[in-house]
Amino acid sequence: MNKKRDKKKFSRQNIRLRNLDADDLDAFYMEEIHEEKRATKKAPEKGQQTLKSDVQLVKARVLEVLTNHVAIVELDGKPLPCTISGRLKNLNFETRNLVFAGDWVHVDRSQDSRIEEILPRGNSLSRFSEEEFQKEIVVAANIDQVVITCSWTQPELRLGLLDRYLCSAGIADIDAVICVNKIDLAGSLDEVRDTFEYYEQSGYPVYLTSAEKRIGIEELRGLLIGKQTVFSGHSGVGKTSLINLLHPDYDALVSDISESTGKGRHTTTRTCLIPFTFGGYLVDTPGIKTFALHRNDQNVLPHVFPGFARFAVGCRFNDCTHTHEKECGVREAVERGDIPQSRYESYLRIMESL
Repeated sequence: MNKKRDKKKFSRQNIRLRNLDADDLDAFYMEEIHEEKRATKKAPEKGQQTLKSDVQLVKARVLEVLTNHVAIVELDGKPLPCTISGRLKNLNFETRNLVFAGDWVHVDRSQDSRIEEILPRGNSLSRFSEEEFQKEIVVAANIDQVVITCSWTQPELRLGLLDRYLCSAGIADIDAVICVNKIDLAGSLDEVRDTFEYYEQSGYPVYLTSAEKRIGIEELRGLLIGKQTVFSGHSGVGKTSLINLLHPDYDALVSDISESTGKGRHTTTRTCLIPFTFGGYLVDTPGIKTFALHRNDQNVLPHVFPGFARFAVGCRFNDCTHTHEKECGVREAVERGDIPQSRYESYLRIMESL
């Protein structure tokens, strides 16, 4: 390649740049703004209103979400399958689903039953995916309390998972109750009580139950009357067995809902909201193995971790992370033995994961 020869072939054109007068600068800028708006994702708040006219909107509550296209709602005391408005499906909710069990919605009955509006949530219990861009996975919405169910053994007790559940409930300002199932398999009840003494001292009610031996069922039922309660916990802890004892008509009610979809359901594979015959609602959820918090909650974690609040008053700094600061009331409580070393290590693991 002859660079000198090619260079001679190039001739610079005589181009002059000129200033142009724009008579209407506002119109010029507005055209750019309109283009930008077209590329902007719609806000989640748009799901709380409909622009359609002449619709017959009826308030209903979501019992179960089958897909992002179909949900079961309770209307006039009966389960009703509803499609989900295409407008809602196009919105940018930072969640894996649009509606959740416990949501209050407006249903359009003018033609086919269709969910047109999602009403504002009073609260929601959520966990998050562990990928880089975390997605919210709402466990249940508009609830009074969460019963975190664990087993003494089979599967092995995982207090770290319990800690994450309690932190999530604290962030959402939802009352949390601890239910320890399969205590009939414990060698000593004193050992069970000693293990959960720290949580009781931290203000969490602890119920000891056995679905196999029907221990503690009536005490637990008294907690549920008139409340909207979500049952959640690790897979295999006996949660469904407890619910069947607490609510003998549970299987029949689940069957009624399943019949409306034309499908049977024998195990808890999706979150389902069921009305209690003695008042209140039960939210049954599938068992899970992990429960991740959102990374943005790292600053909140020192204030909501089980039992830390009563010792944090001794911290010198209001934003103390309880990890390295001097004059930290929480670390001093760990040194005194008021906070078990295992719980403090659990806190550090959660903090590191965020």
